[in-house]
Amino acid sequence: MKDILLTLIKTGLPIALIAVMFSQGLRLALAQQLAFFKEHSMVMARSLLAVLVLVPLVALSVVAILRPSPAVAIGLLILASSPAAPFQLLNIAKKGGSLVYLATLHLTLALFAIITVPVTLYLLTHLFGFKAEFSVLAVAETVATTILIPVGLGILVRYFLPGVADKIGPILGKLGEIALYLLIIPVLIKAFSLMLQISLWSYVSMIVFIIVNLAICHRLGPDDEQERTTLAMEGSARNIGLALTIGALNFSQEKALPVFLPYVIVFVVISTIYLKWRQKQTAK
Repeated sequence: MKDILLTLIKTGLPIALIAVMFSQGLRLALAQQLAFFKEHSMVMARSLLAVLVLVPLVALSVVAILRPSPAVAIGLLILASSPAAPFQLLNIAKKGGSLVYLATLHLTLALFAIITVPVTLYLLTHLFGFKAEFSVLAVAETVATTILIPVGLGILVRYFLPGVADKIGPILGKLGEIALYLLIIPVLIKAFSLMLQISLWSYVSMIVFIIVNLAICHRLGPDDEQERTTLAMEGSARNIGLALTIGALNFSQEKALPVFLPYVIVFVVISTIYLKWRQKQTAK
């Protein structure tokens, strides 16, 4: 039973993530994103700096200074290396964010992920001695198959067959999300007993990681209030599906998975408070 569950997780998680990312690509009009990038190149450069450089540096600092347990440390390093949270395209625009800016940033992060994810994870984990636990090429392959290729194919379908994209995008995205949630549940159940062993100090490390990321991305955000909220959320949110996939395929589960459930809960609480505050700020 345990072997069957593990096989289901290792096979099903990537497939569900591919479906979600493909549906995301179906929503993206490449010409619109390229035009935004060209017109706001400095804003995009600052945004990428925040998400791809400063967030991993925050993880590095949190692990080095606060010294959470090894499981939490590896989990935070994987999370810091996993940007472009797939559900942000659906959530942020509904809660005061800028959809065009988000889609452009999201697409850029997804396309860069083939390089940034394995390189960031390699550098971060080597600094803490986790050298033999994963292959850079294996992580790059995971990113290519679960993010880069499905997003790219979705964009192509959108470009050549916009009517088809409009019809299948929402359905495929919803099915992928449901499958992702259903597959995450057994992972979380499997990690639950380990989660209870996480120390209070490790939870403090997660809270600090999230709050500092929100603060940095908010501070470096564009002048436009909606875009500032967008960067704060996109920069601090992590791609849990990708992180779980990397953790399941490249690390021992006891060392990588236990942090994800408490992290999601802590992030939801803190980000909800942040979004409520931002909604009040922008309403004035």
